[in-house]
Amino acid sequence: MIMCLKDDLMQTLTDFTWDHHFGLEIGPYKPGFRSCSIPEDNLIIINTNWKNKEEVPFSFAHELGHFMNGDDGIRYYDSATINNKCERGANEFAVKFILNFCKRYGLTFSNPITFCEQFGVPTTLEDLVASYLN
Repeated sequence: MIMCLKDDLMQTLTDFTWDHHFGLEIGPYKPGFRSCSIPEDNLIIINTNWKNKEEVPFSFAHELGHFMNGDDGIRYYDSATINNKCERGANEFAVKFILNFCKRYGLTFSNPITFCEQFGVPTTLEDLVASYLN
Protein backbone atom coordinates (compact mmCIF):
# COMPACT_ATOMS: atom_id res chain seq x y z
CA MET A 1 0.00 0.00 0.00
CA ILE A 2 1.21 3.50 -0.73
CA MET A 3 2.56 4.82 2.57
CA CYS A 4 0.50 8.04 2.73
CA LEU A 5 -2.68 6.09 1.95
CA LYS A 6 -1.85 3.62 4.72
CA ASP A 7 -1.23 6.49 7.12
CA ASP A 8 -4.54 8.12 6.12
CA LEU A 9 -6.39 4.85 6.67
CA MET A 10 -4.77 4.37 10.08
CA GLN A 11 -5.72 7.96 11.03
CA THR A 12 -9.29 7.41 9.82
CA LEU A 13 -9.52 4.24 11.92
CA THR A 14 -8.09 6.07 14.94
CA ASP A 15 -10.53 8.96 14.54
CA PHE A 16 -13.46 6.55 14.19
CA THR A 17 -12.35 4.72 17.34
CA TRP A 18 -12.14 7.94 19.35
CA ASP A 19 -15.41 9.28 17.89
CA HIS A 20 -17.11 6.18 19.29
CA HIS A 21 -15.38 6.60 22.66
CA PHE A 22 -13.49 3.33 22.50
CA GLY A 23 -10.15 3.09 24.27
CA LEU A 24 -7.13 2.57 22.05
CA GLU A 25 -3.57 1.48 22.66
CA ILE A 26 -1.53 1.49 19.50
CA GLY A 27 2.17 0.87 19.22
CA PRO A 28 5.06 -1.36 18.19
CA TYR A 29 4.73 -4.47 20.35
CA LYS A 30 6.68 -7.69 19.70
CA PRO A 31 6.02 -9.02 16.15
CA GLY A 32 4.09 -12.04 17.45
CA PHE A 33 1.77 -9.99 19.69
CA ARG A 34 -1.71 -10.15 18.18
CA SER A 35 -3.92 -7.08 18.03
CA CYS A 36 -7.04 -7.58 20.09
CA SER A 37 -10.31 -6.14 21.28
CA ILE A 38 -11.36 -6.26 24.91
CA PRO A 39 -14.93 -4.93 25.09
CA GLU A 40 -15.18 -5.42 28.87
CA ASP A 41 -12.34 -2.91 29.26
CA ASN A 42 -13.51 -0.74 26.33
CA LEU A 43 -10.08 -1.24 24.78
CA ILE A 44 -8.65 -2.03 21.37
CA ILE A 45 -4.92 -2.84 21.23
CA ILE A 46 -3.20 -2.57 17.85
CA ASN A 47 0.31 -3.87 17.22
CA THR A 48 1.93 -1.72 14.54
CA ASN A 49 4.86 -4.15 14.54
CA TRP A 50 2.76 -7.21 13.59
CA LYS A 51 4.77 -9.89 11.79
CA ASN A 52 2.92 -9.03 8.56
CA LYS A 53 3.00 -5.23 8.68
CA GLU A 54 0.78 -4.94 5.60
CA GLU A 55 -2.09 -6.47 7.63
CA VAL A 56 -2.01 -3.81 10.36
CA PRO A 57 -4.73 -1.52 8.89
CA PHE A 58 -7.01 -4.50 8.22
CA SER A 59 -6.40 -5.91 11.69
CA PHE A 60 -7.30 -2.51 13.17
CA ALA A 61 -10.54 -2.38 11.17
CA HIS A 62 -11.23 -6.01 12.10
CA GLU A 63 -10.82 -5.37 15.84
CA LEU A 64 -12.98 -2.27 15.54
CA GLY A 65 -15.59 -4.49 13.91
CA HIS A 66 -15.82 -6.59 17.06
CA PHE A 67 -16.78 -3.45 19.00
CA MET A 68 -19.25 -2.24 16.39
CA ASN A 69 -20.86 -5.68 16.24
CA GLY A 70 -21.24 -5.84 20.02
CA ASP A 71 -19.03 -8.92 20.39
CA ASP A 72 -18.00 -9.85 23.89
CA GLY A 73 -14.94 -11.57 25.29
CA ILE A 74 -11.36 -10.97 24.27
CA ARG A 75 -10.86 -11.34 20.52
CA TYR A 76 -7.37 -11.73 19.08
CA TYR A 77 -6.48 -10.97 15.48
CA ASP A 78 -4.65 -13.73 13.68
CA SER A 79 -4.71 -14.22 9.94
CA ALA A 80 -4.71 -17.99 10.49
CA THR A 81 -8.12 -17.89 12.22
CA ILE A 82 -9.65 -14.97 10.40
CA ASN A 83 -12.08 -17.20 8.49
CA ASN A 84 -13.49 -18.64 11.72
CA LYS A 85 -17.28 -18.33 11.77
CA CYS A 86 -17.35 -16.07 14.85
CA GLU A 87 -14.90 -13.71 13.12
CA ARG A 88 -16.92 -13.26 9.92
CA GLY A 89 -18.83 -10.20 11.15
CA ALA A 90 -15.60 -8.42 12.09
CA ASN A 91 -14.15 -9.29 8.68
CA GLU A 92 -17.23 -7.93 6.94
CA PHE A 93 -17.08 -4.70 8.94
CA ALA A 94 -13.38 -4.28 8.11
CA VAL A 95 -13.83 -4.85 4.37
CA LYS A 96 -16.80 -2.46 4.22
CA PHE A 97 -14.94 0.17 6.26
CA ILE A 98 -11.92 0.05 3.94
CA LEU A 99 -14.13 0.12 0.83
CA ASN A 100 -15.89 3.23 2.17
CA PHE A 101 -12.49 4.77 2.84
CA CYS A 102 -11.54 4.05 -0.78
CA LYS A 103 -14.72 5.69 -2.06
CA ARG A 104 -13.84 8.90 -0.20
CA TYR A 105 -10.50 8.89 -2.03
CA GLY A 106 -12.06 8.03 -5.39
CA LEU A 107 -10.37 4.63 -5.49
CA THR A 108 -12.17 1.73 -7.12
CA PHE A 109 -11.23 -1.90 -7.43
CA SER A 110 -12.61 -4.60 -9.68
CA ASN A 111 -10.11 -7.28 -8.71
CA PRO A 112 -10.41 -8.64 -5.15
CA ILE A 113 -6.77 -9.84 -5.12
CA THR A 114 -5.55 -6.32 -5.94
CA PHE A 115 -7.71 -4.92 -3.14
CA CYS A 116 -6.41 -7.55 -0.70
CA GLU A 117 -2.80 -6.83 -1.63
CA GLN A 118 -3.25 -3.06 -1.45
CA PHE A 119 -4.85 -3.07 2.00
CA GLY A 120 -3.28 -6.09 3.70
CA VAL A 121 -6.47 -8.13 3.67
CA PRO A 122 -5.58 -11.83 3.98
CA THR A 123 -6.14 -13.43 0.58
CA THR A 124 -8.19 -16.12 2.31
CA LEU A 125 -10.90 -13.44 2.38
CA GLU A 126 -10.82 -12.96 -1.39
CA ASP A 127 -14.37 -14.36 -1.78
CA LEU A 128 -15.70 -12.00 0.89
CA VAL A 129 -14.02 -9.03 -0.80
CA ALA A 130 -15.36 -10.14 -4.19
CA SER A 131 -18.91 -10.23 -2.81
CA TYR A 132 -18.61 -6.56 -1.80
CA LEU A 133 -16.90 -5.46 -5.00
CA ASN A 134 -19.71 -6.88 -7.16
